Amino acid sequence: MPIRHCLLAAALVVAACAAGGVRLTQQEIAPTYSPGEFAYAGAGRDMRVVVVGNPFGGDRAVFERAVTDAMQGRHWGQRTNFTTTPGPSAYARYRVVLLFDPPRSLNGARLCREDPSALPSESTGEGIVLFAAFCRGKRTRTEIKGLILSAAGPDDPAFRELVGQVANGLFPPDRGIDREPGSPRWIWS
Repeated sequence: MPIRHCLLAAALVVAACAAGGVRLTQQEIAPTYSPGEFAYAGAGRDMRVVVVGNPFGGDRAVFERAVTDAMQGRHWGQRTNFTTTPGPSAYARYRVVLLFDPPRSLNGARLCREDPSALPSESTGEGIVLFAAFCRGKRTRTEIKGLILSAAGPDDPAFRELVGQVANGLFPPDRGIDREPGSPRWIWS
């Protein structure tokens, strides 16, 4: 293995450890996704966020606020205000759906197509799993799943890092088609 591959692998391992143990387990990008679409939908605007589930229990509004706070500034491009209570600047067609403890059989298309509040949560005992999709209407633009082994609550740095990395992965600055085969997807932060 060339030395540069060894160094890159070591850097990624260190970054994963430093990032609260977040593991991103899947990322799907629609062939028609464009970074410009996210810029159109969110630059300088509110972006509606639908939060389903709560691995900690407690006050729903406090939890949703902690989730959207952890998303702020974790994407490329211009400022976007992720919120569960969007104002008139938000484009109604676009939204982000975040489902905690999703069933294993769930795919991102269902997150966008179905009523998110009707989707079942299923604790797997693997820690905290977050499945997210960026939706245009009922179509998935991007989706990503991440997990951490544990967190004490929504203000725990590991939980905030999970939400932040998932938000980052939802809005890639490219579709990945120009990357060299075998190169990592999550290099940006």
